[in-house]
Amino acid sequence: MTEFPIELLALPALALASGIDLYLTLLFLGAAPTTGLWESPLPGALGDLDSPFVLITVGAFYIAEFTAERHPLAALIWNALHAVIRPVSGALVALLLLDGQGLAVVTLGAALGGILASWAHSVRTGAWVLRDFRDTRTSTAPSPLLVSVAEDVVVLGTVSLALDLPRWSTVLAALLLLVTAPIARSHGRAFAHAIRLGFSRIFRTLGIRRWRRSDELPDWVASSFRDGDALRGCSAGAWRLPGAPRFVNGWIMVRGGRPLFLFRSRKGPRRVDLGDQAAASVRDRDLYRRIDLGGKEGSGILVVGWAGPSTESLEAEFMPEATASESGDPDR
Repeated sequence: MTEFPIELLALPALALASGIDLYLTLLFLGAAPTTGLWESPLPGALGDLDSPFVLITVGAFYIAEFTAERHPLAALIWNALHAVIRPVSGALVALLLLDGQGLAVVTLGAALGGILASWAHSVRTGAWVLRDFRDTRTSTAPSPLLVSVAEDVVVLGTVSLALDLPRWSTVLAALLLLVTAPIARSHGRAFAHAIRLGFSRIFRTLGIRRWRRSDELPDWVASSFRDGDALRGCSAGAWRLPGAPRFVNGWIMVRGGRPLFLFRSRKGPRRVDLGDQAAASVRDRDLYRRIDLGGKEGSGILVVGWAGPSTESLEAEFMPEATASESGDPDR
């Protein structure tokens, strides 16, 4: 490689755009030559996307995605499938962009395109999951339609910059990575937890909704307690717990006293005492049960799958004063 290919500078921005909204990116690239705004041919083999069949197909998938993301379960299934499709498509966009380059450049570009597209998809979908967890459907929250429009504007601007000013598009891509780096892990964990919640919801009829006994707990959870015979728990996700990452996966543990949340960190298992955080409510949602902590909106949240304890059992543990007069099986 005797000269750095200018096409490689446009790759990060195009890969990130593909991860945010793949079909709009492809649709825009395919339609760009017909707009008259770009007199010179698109770099590499991107011009091949102007086929009417490609444009119609991509447009249909764009509409399908827009429709699917209006419904939580459909959106989750769609985005779970695209956890595989997005990185593959990011690599294919890189192959088209770098068509005619050397093998080393093409290989590097394909790997980079796949990684960046996967990164963008994980962060973007994690943000959607957390919005749903926080129940932001209030008067002060942006509507899902406005969020989708904002994402489309970002994608169109990013792709335009990559085609016009590839050097500046690299700067933009670097800024996007820098801004999303602090939240990327939490968003990725939220996305993975949402997929587990979806499976729990779909296959809930195959199991009984209950707490898990001590002999059913993962080894790292059971080994964190000495008196394991008294333990019962359920897997859960947690948002904004004190002393925990922004979103983290772990276990709600009950030992006959105050519940606690257990999660793994680099330093080993860590506990968050939940006894001082009075629950405001336990609510059933489409994909999960949500426990609002702290007594007010915007405080910590616990998210439990449908295969876990029933709403009544969670209320008994987190809102004992509200269920003091009720009786029931504590294992349900």
